[in-house]
Amino acid sequence: PSTRHNTSPTQMDFEGQKLADKLHQIITAAFGVIGFIYGYLQQRFGYTMYISMVGLCISAIICVPDWGFLNKNPLKWQKPLSEEGDSVDTDEKEENEGEAATQAPKPKTKKKSSGKGGKSKKTKR
Repeated sequence: PSTRHNTSPTQMDFEGQKLADKLHQIITAAFGVIGFIYGYLQQRFGYTMYISMVGLCISAIICVPDWGFLNKNPLKWQKPLSEEGDSVDTDEKEENEGEAATQAPKPKTKKKSSGKGGKSKKTKR
């Protein structure tokens, strides 16, 4: 199973989410203040609500879709690690797995200590 991450070029990144949130707050607050002032001057609470709703609609149109300006800092995924700890492409990994199946496994070698008298001391870790 492949662990590739499928991200479309229009998917909103973290900085875009932050910008969209800030824009939503500014637009909603601005229309709320304008609506309150206009409604107060006209002595009509309905005007306050209508202007606030228009601000929410404009905010939703600007902030909800994944517009291009909200994807200026796309996330770059790291390549998956191979069994040896190297970073490889998935295509290279598949080729290496095919070669490894035809080769015999390498035997593990023990490290010899260079202690005096030929005896090595084991230390607890």
